[in-house]
Amino acid sequence: MIQTPVYTALCCLLVLVAARLLGKRSSHLPMPPGPRGLPVLGNALQMPREREWITFAKWAKTYGDIMHLSVFGRHIIVLSSPDVILDLLEKRSTIYSDRPFFTMASEFIGFDKFVVMEPYGNRLREGRKLIQGNINARSASRLQQVQISKVSQLLPRILRDNSNLRMHIRWYVAAVIFQVSHGRTIDNFDDPFVRLAEASTEDFARSVRPGAYLVDNFPFLKYVPDWVPGTGWKAVAKQRKHTLARLRDEPFEYVKQQLAQGTAPPSVTASVIESNPKPNADDAELQRTSTAILYASAADTTVSALESFFLIMGLYPEVQKKAQAELDTVVEAGKLPDYNDRPNLPYVNALIKEILRWNPVLPLALPHSLMQDDEYRGYHIPKGSTIFANSWAVMHDPSLYPDPFEVRPERYLSPSAALNPDPRTFAFGYGRRACPGQILAEDSLFIIVVRVLSTMTIERALGTNNLPVEYTSGAISHPTTMDCKVTARSTDAEKLILGVE
Repeated sequence: MIQTPVYTALCCLLVLVAARLLGKRSSHLPMPPGPRGLPVLGNALQMPREREWITFAKWAKTYGDIMHLSVFGRHIIVLSSPDVILDLLEKRSTIYSDRPFFTMASEFIGFDKFVVMEPYGNRLREGRKLIQGNINARSASRLQQVQISKVSQLLPRILRDNSNLRMHIRWYVAAVIFQVSHGRTIDNFDDPFVRLAEASTEDFARSVRPGAYLVDNFPFLKYVPDWVPGTGWKAVAKQRKHTLARLRDEPFEYVKQQLAQGTAPPSVTASVIESNPKPNADDAELQRTSTAILYASAADTTVSALESFFLIMGLYPEVQKKAQAELDTVVEAGKLPDYNDRPNLPYVNALIKEILRWNPVLPLALPHSLMQDDEYRGYHIPKGSTIFANSWAVMHDPSLYPDPFEVRPERYLSPSAALNPDPRTFAFGYGRRACPGQILAEDSLFIIVVRVLSTMTIERALGTNNLPVEYTSGAISHPTTMDCKVTARSTDAEKLILGVE
């Protein structure tokens, strides 16, 4: 009795793979080049398990900047140069803006109802419009006041307790985003909404990791009964779906109740509700999913960039001193820099670009999916192909960025048509899937960089000078360690920090 479903599943597996491999080609053109795979498996056994972007960059040196891989008959296209990335994901965005469908993450958990993984179409456009309508250049000054308020609380926390620097950064990002998204004041990282959002963010990272769940390659496995060994993933999916539903509903209801009581502070969620107080069922769900995803979309990415900032300052004290010298020249003594100083800080702005380039937050941009067959450079790209833009490879190409593994803000101060393009082009996603919160993220990075550097000195912690610099694998990359010693630059600077608090 137990063997029957297993045998059925194996037979279906063979039939599915054979159909994929033996199906008629829709084009006489060749596929892009790539490493030779095995029958049925394709390149499944060659796929890297960690830091995929580095392996893909090495393969690109052999096979070119548009490369084809196959995993159990599924087509994967890796793009590794600005030309091919912008040609396909920007100029042909009408057909390259879908997301791959993950049976685990999309069908069983429900991430495909949220902007980050939603299929391309009207609902996605409406969701992005809701977000961008409240987080854009017109609302920047209001959002900047929130960031200034939170950074004034962040600096004393760092000064008093260097040992929890990473946690202080995470608190700052959570405090800014939840203030903006739901008008909620976050006093500490143990806030229930933050814990809920963190749990769901971790669930997402685990659910979309390539190769994590066999059902993503062989969807028919979802029909295997729950009592069959190896179906424990179904229980995992149920728990993650429950967490995601709580993230969608609980913060939204919190704001809705405040609005009913007349006590709701300004926020994206309050604005969305007030703009359509009696939505139909579809619009109601869109309101909830669009506002709930703000933290999950922005938190980890902004945290990673800020961690890189502190790490870089410890590694490159000469860069830190140049940035501080510029700030000292521009900012009046006894005052803190703000957004109005940005046009007069070319070196600091160049440093921020280098932070985004040196170790990109998303080394591989979130995958796109091709919506119809396409031809490019004499190659056939099949409908349904998963498209990865290797942003790390672009930003570490020595022909674009000389000495790419060194932090050199000066590289952006002498404009050149061929060298050192603005890395922000490659840091925030592409085409119609570009990050809708880019302005908020850049502003957060700027205000922390200038206020920390104007008042503090960052050094590597004692005993860490000889330790290698390493970053984690996963969709969002973080430094594995960022042990830093942060002190006030002077007695006056310390007074300024504590006085603003």
